[in-house]
Amino acid sequence: MKPIRQHDNFRFPCPLRERARLTGQHLTGATSPQSSPITGEEVQIRCLMVALLLAFLCSLTFLNQSRAENIKIGLPSVTITAMPFFVAREHGFFQQEGLTAEMVVMPASLNIKVLLAGDIQYAATMGSAVAAAIRGINVRIVMLFVDRPLQDLVGAANIATISELKGKVLAISSRGGLQDIIMRRILSQSKIDPSQVNIITIPGQTAMISALKANRIGAAMLNPPFNFLAYREGLTNLGFSGNFVRLPSTGVATLGETLERSPDQVRRLTRALARARTFAKENKAKVFPTLKRALRIDDDDLLSKIYEQHKQVETADGRVDALLMTDTIRDARQTEGITKEIPVNQVFDFSYLPTR
Repeated sequence: MKPIRQHDNFRFPCPLRERARLTGQHLTGATSPQSSPITGEEVQIRCLMVALLLAFLCSLTFLNQSRAENIKIGLPSVTITAMPFFVAREHGFFQQEGLTAEMVVMPASLNIKVLLAGDIQYAATMGSAVAAAIRGINVRIVMLFVDRPLQDLVGAANIATISELKGKVLAISSRGGLQDIIMRRILSQSKIDPSQVNIITIPGQTAMISALKANRIGAAMLNPPFNFLAYREGLTNLGFSGNFVRLPSTGVATLGETLERSPDQVRRLTRALARARTFAKENKAKVFPTLKRALRIDDDDLLSKIYEQHKQVETADGRVDALLMTDTIRDARQTEGITKEIPVNQVFDFSYLPTR
């Protein structure tokens, strides 16, 4: 058998050579009076260089993916306020920062417990984070997406104003929760003592809408999209909670140990989320498919209303002012029965956010 030598019948695969073979063109032919003939050896070298370049670029992509850090983020629920997480994941902002993020949905009461156990690295529920921090647990809030709640106080069809709620039955989802706080603040700012109404709990937003339509209750606190669905049923918008209450509810919290051990990761996370928030504000049409998948809403009109309402409560850059921070700590202290003063830096640390 004739030994195969390097120059015998072997050519490096080359698209240019193959194209020339199929079209009958000669690669060595001159294309103009000034051009020089290209030899087969030169073509082969050029093809080899292109192949090596492609291989190098592919290796860089592989290395970048293999080095991506995996993180888990705990979400209390999938709502419009969690939009930055889903936009950052689907539109590549996490990947650009070398992160692979997994969102894990769990009850708000479990977010901090699972964070402390090390099963997630970041938590999105702010109420539990604040409560933990003022109790001395080493948790810090490093970014806030919204500084007001999104709920509406929705009235029955025969109720036109908040003042008409005196003596009526009002519904919230649970005692001591966010809706309870919002309801009582709306009433007090509207000059109605809570003793002048009967506040009951009705689990489930759909059940609240049914009770409103049947006139069994005078008003209820409804989250999006249920507030907008209620208006389609002829129910009344008595007030947007964000006009009565300032209260941070969604953002990023993590352990103090993470801030010390992986400060660069925290900065890359907040940078990815900041870019996702800007992208979502400026590209409504492009983020709609992401929102449809995350919220499981395929109604463009409904989704548009939710999106526009959410814009009213977004923070400008992930920070909140000193007054809201102190008020949030004060309210949490009252709820938790803590009398000692708590410094702001025990709860909030915005130094890991992108510079303004």
